[in-house]
Amino acid sequence: MNQALTSTQDVEGLQIGDGILMTPTGAVITGEISFDNYCSSLQTCQAVANGALWTLGDLLLYGENRGEWGDMYSQALDLTQKSYSTLVQAVRLSKAYPPETRVQEVSWSHHREALAEKDSEKRHAILIRAAAEGLNRESVRELIVGAPPPKSRATTCPQCGHQWQ
Repeated sequence: MNQALTSTQDVEGLQIGDGILMTPTGAVITGEISFDNYCSSLQTCQAVANGALWTLGDLLLYGENRGEWGDMYSQALDLTQKSYSTLVQAVRLSKAYPPETRVQEVSWSHHREALAEKDSEKRHAILIRAAAEGLNRESVRELIVGAPPPKSRATTCPQCGHQWQ
């Protein structure tokens, strides 16, 4: 993933694939793109989205630990235009999952669902299982509340036949 901000026809954004620019208001797609580039860009987009939520929480946590900065939530509300609930949730997850305990192969939302498990070792095992088995976040929730995970929620693409959970 090219992490540099680039400019295309006066539009600044993050290059997430060949001919695909992620901007603050959406994707700018230039020319025809290949299916592989499309899929890779979807994965990059998701990685950026997850990273943004973790980064938001980590930054807020850093600000929370710096008392001399004053009321960091008021500042963050203005700067991010996120709800108070979103900011609190981001900090809550960053506190619960130090960077070295986060499971990169699953989403921030998987981690949020797993937080219902109070035991951190069990929680980590659930996230590792979710990554290994390709479980969605709803399945993580079901593992914690005791319902068995669905046997198969595979979806098949009608055009190429690809299956995913």
